[in-house]
Amino acid sequence: MSVVTVRSVEEWAQACSRAFVPLTVHGGASRFGASLEQTALASGVSITRVASTGSVVARRSGLIAREPREDLLLSVHRSGRGSVEQRGRVAEMRAGAAVAYDASTPYVLRFPGRMSELVLQVPRGAVGRMGNAFADLTATPLPPSGSLTALSNLMAAVGSAEGAPRSAAEEALLSEAALTLLRGALLPTGRPATARIERDALERAMRTFVDEHLTDPDLSVERIATEYHVSVRTVHTVFSAAGEPPATLVRRKRLARARALLEAGEPVGRAAHRSGFTDLDTFTRAFRRHYGCTPSEVRP
Repeated sequence: MSVVTVRSVEEWAQACSRAFVPLTVHGGASRFGASLEQTALASGVSITRVASTGSVVARRSGLIAREPREDLLLSVHRSGRGSVEQRGRVAEMRAGAAVAYDASTPYVLRFPGRMSELVLQVPRGAVGRMGNAFADLTATPLPPSGSLTALSNLMAAVGSAEGAPRSAAEEALLSEAALTLLRGALLPTGRPATARIERDALERAMRTFVDEHLTDPDLSVERIATEYHVSVRTVHTVFSAAGEPPATLVRRKRLARARALLEAGEPVGRAAHRSGFTDLDTFTRAFRRHYGCTPSEVRP
């Protein structure tokens, strides 16, 4: 896995050009920051976890003429907002949305603020059996489908830094699985999209957001709703349908983190603070209700 963290637009342009295809980048924030984690699989397939502050990323005709590439890219948006412009179309992106674009034709990616996404990059020949059909799918949100859901899950798993190194055989299998699912996502079966599929995609994105901001004391249902441009009621509906209200999920995860810290010998106050609790009495009461003992009794 290749990991890159930068603090300037110039560095980000270089990092993106190395990781994907030659690009230009313009920053949208006075204090720029970005990172990427790229996993290269077999047959030229890669999956990259990207996060950055606001920016405009472009691959224009002059750059394409100088450095042509035939790669296809699929962005699965995880947080923040963005858009993809290509072939006269503009697709808006928010958490859970998936949009494809083609490196052989000019495109512009716009991110007005902090964002994160997963990007699948494959050689154009890997989906060559589609002929020219791909041109009609770029800069258009892909409809929910079983293939897209499975592909998004695969990208999230492969793009994680956790886990043991993979063998060449495992990388080949993952590459083929990604290509197969991509073909299925680009060639939907025509069955109507269901609310269940859309809700599941939103739930996964929200759970990821919770995990990434668990230690932030300001994490709340309202903040989740703002992040994904939905109502507070929608957040409650999405999580409750999965069997656990959002506030309960956050509290349970924070308590589990605090317990792990306590069992490792962390002082009670520090364990509470590092788990997102701002009030020690509130933490102690919640811990006792959940585990049937006080935080001090857990420490070795």
